[in-house]
Amino acid sequence: MSPDPKDRRTSRRNPVQVRLELADLRGSFTARTVDVSRGGLFAATAQMRPVGTLLRMRVLGPKGDPILAVGVVVRCFTNVNDATDGAGHQGLAIALTSTSEAWDRF
Repeated sequence: MSPDPKDRRTSRRNPVQVRLELADLRGSFTARTVDVSRGGLFAATAQMRPVGTLLRMRVLGPKGDPILAVGVVVRCFTNVNDATDGAGHQGLAIALTSTSEAWDRF
């Protein structure tokens, strides 16, 4: 099966579910990761943000250390049935723009 030409991901997605704290100029909210790659993640959340919104993200690593990243919303899924990229979850597709060294180990 050939890759989907609309799929521009350069890294493999890994199913990882952890609590994620996100913040932007409107405030803070929590989400749960569905999958994570070197270039981005899908965050399951009911808190929608417009495409282009810059987000600060924080997760706790396996040893309780904070793992920080910055990303931009590239796609929003408000209708669960349309969220095929997010495996049927309502949420945000986020492209990573900056990560801490700990993110690479995560």
